[in-house]
Amino acid sequence: MRGLNLKYVIRRLISAVFTLWIALTINFLLPRCMGGDPAEYLASQSAMGSLEYAELVRQQFGLDKSILEQYFLYMKELFHGNLGVSYMNFPTPVKDIILDAMPWTLLIVITSILISFALAWFLGTLSALKKGSFFDNAVVGTSFYIQSIPYFWVGMLIVMAFGYYLEWFPMGHARDAMVTGGFLARAGDIAYHAFLPVLSMVIVSLAGRMIMMRSNILQVFSEDYIMLAQAKGLKKGKILTKYALRNALLPSFTGLMLSLGQAVGGAIATELVFSYPGIGLTVMNAILSHDYPLIQGCFAIIAVSVVAMNFLADLIYPLIDPRVSLS
Repeated sequence: MRGLNLKYVIRRLISAVFTLWIALTINFLLPRCMGGDPAEYLASQSAMGSLEYAELVRQQFGLDKSILEQYFLYMKELFHGNLGVSYMNFPTPVKDIILDAMPWTLLIVITSILISFALAWFLGTLSALKKGSFFDNAVVGTSFYIQSIPYFWVGMLIVMAFGYYLEWFPMGHARDAMVTGGFLARAGDIAYHAFLPVLSMVIVSLAGRMIMMRSNILQVFSEDYIMLAQAKGLKKGKILTKYALRNALLPSFTGLMLSLGQAVGGAIATELVFSYPGIGLTVMNAILSHDYPLIQGCFAIIAVSVVAMNFLADLIYPLIDPRVSLS
């Protein structure tokens, strides 16, 4: 295992900072490209729905300033960790809204990612070892079929089957406010409500990861050093665990790191279908209500988490794979 040299770390850090700046700039511009005036929208939702009130709203939130002034103010506030105040939930800070929604998102997304990767590694490896068998054909065929199904449709089918017809699980929300008792009772209720969202996310993400793991295993088994080990008479199980599996898992490492980074962003389609109060549902509500600060705050957190996890992957990957150059 090699150590990281300082020049490599600095290069990756500069690249990460530049990428983050581009992402945050786009984050500032996108809400303003959606069309519509948030001040007029807020005025229309108020009893004082007049042009004068709309102008007061613009002044209150700085929307009367030029785009350039708004941009520099936005970057300045971000630098100080201030995400602003939500238009639709005034005077609640955006940070508080995100902190309320984030635990629910992290619960279902990280759980589904870990389950999905574990199943993909196991089933993909087994499928590769049994290449050409009925099991392999079933895994590959089912995976391609699942990949063609839209995310939201899987969620709707699961809600209809297990929530509406069978009534085994709740059709939405994150918990039952009527549940009382200790920690175990509340944790069980939360897990009960999270089961269907997690199930739908595992199903739609498992197929692609399983196919990738199968391809990685087959590619590794075609390498010369594996063929040499086979020629020496080593057992297939020993070759798999000692030589093949680690190298087959390495390409999945970056995908896992990026998936964990994107976990903060949640799954908008899943959270909408299940009315799950996470970041995805918060973003959608913010878009519908033209809530610039909330939209920007959510996407800023997502951008930071993705860039940070990508940066960590760049640092960790060369340490676990000697074939990667640090130059």
